[in-house]
Amino acid sequence: MQDWIKVTLVLCLFGTLREIRPSEPFVSEFLLGEWRNITEDQLNREVYPIGTYSYLGLLVVVFLITDFLRFKPVIILSGLSGIAVYAILLWTTSLEWLQASQFFYGLYMATEVAYLTYIYAKVDSAKYPMVSSYTRIAALTGRFISGLTSQLLTHYDVMDYRELNYITFTAQILATFWAFWLPPVQYGIYFHRKVSIGNPLQQNSKALHDKQPTPEPKRSFRNNVVEASTLISRHARAAYTRPKVLAWSALYAAALALFVQAQTYVQLLWKQIQEESHAPVAYNGAVEAAQTLLGAGGALAASKCAGGVVPAPAAAIQALAVLAGTAVPNIFVSYAGYIVMGTLFHYTITLASAKIAGQLSDESCFGLIFGINTLLGTGFQAILTLVLIQSLVLDISTQYFVISGLFLVLAAVWMVGWTINQCKKRQNIVINNQY
Repeated sequence: MQDWIKVTLVLCLFGTLREIRPSEPFVSEFLLGEWRNITEDQLNREVYPIGTYSYLGLLVVVFLITDFLRFKPVIILSGLSGIAVYAILLWTTSLEWLQASQFFYGLYMATEVAYLTYIYAKVDSAKYPMVSSYTRIAALTGRFISGLTSQLLTHYDVMDYRELNYITFTAQILATFWAFWLPPVQYGIYFHRKVSIGNPLQQNSKALHDKQPTPEPKRSFRNNVVEASTLISRHARAAYTRPKVLAWSALYAAALALFVQAQTYVQLLWKQIQEESHAPVAYNGAVEAAQTLLGAGGALAASKCAGGVVPAPAAAIQALAVLAGTAVPNIFVSYAGYIVMGTLFHYTITLASAKIAGQLSDESCFGLIFGINTLLGTGFQAILTLVLIQSLVLDISTQYFVISGLFLVLAAVWMVGWTINQCKKRQNIVINNQY
């Protein structure tokens, strides 16, 4: 078996185990249940926002140290932080410990960047599209298993909402153990790079991934940091000075922020609708499983699509889906709206990623631009949390009406931008024909 296949299989198993979290579809039900003495308002304004803010702050740090530590230690840290999160949820009851768990959850989510970018430093650039797909499929597989398992176990009263955390806790332990089997990364993309004699900044991307033994000049820590910073800056400028990369990156960040904001608090919306409509059974797990499965289909469809106008109607449909899922007092309508929104999110984010990748001339930029765009999206989501929840203090339904409106704004902005771009193209064609 080829080395890159072995590395991909080990990484994919880690990704699948990490995403087996059957407690997540019912986490709000668990936290507001008999096991803890907190109110829905406290959960909405004093607990969940901590996860958002810590994710943003820690993502900055993790993004900077992942390449320096050569990925594997950060992947192991991801598993350890997952263990900490679910240990706290299982064996503590106070509000303060719950807030601490959100800090570790922010670390847990921030360290995911190491899992998603490890492969860029470990395999040849020609395998990037293939192994990127495999790692994402592995994560989606874990999420699908989680949703299906949680629904079956709770529906048939095999486990209650608290006991689901034992499965999640065990999966995080197994994922952490498995992470130790990941092959170490000898050379980073920006730090600890493999170079030949000469100016290291003049090496092309293939040299960065060449696996043949090459003498590496010893450099001081300061020189290593300066060279890495220079290369990161150069790659970022080269990417973001391209209008298409800038436009699709903005779409990536906005779509990510709106989806994560909607996903984080949707269980509180469902709980409110269930109470108002007296719905006896929650199908959160089945909904998450369906959203994951259809989201994978949306991602596959995006790989076949080349239309630049498509994100506009997709965002408009997301706006209508969120609006219907909030305004109609029926839990199944809300479930359907969430599934539609999530499916189109995976479609849009995959399309944006493909468009960005197609504009990058240096393969080593992939992980960098992905990380920056994720950071921007997380920052936007933190602003939404600060404004909607902690400044304006909106109730849960009003929050989702605002999110629906923001999806509509995104659709309008993209449509206007696409129209202007098409007019410029036609104008250039007319001018060229005249000469």
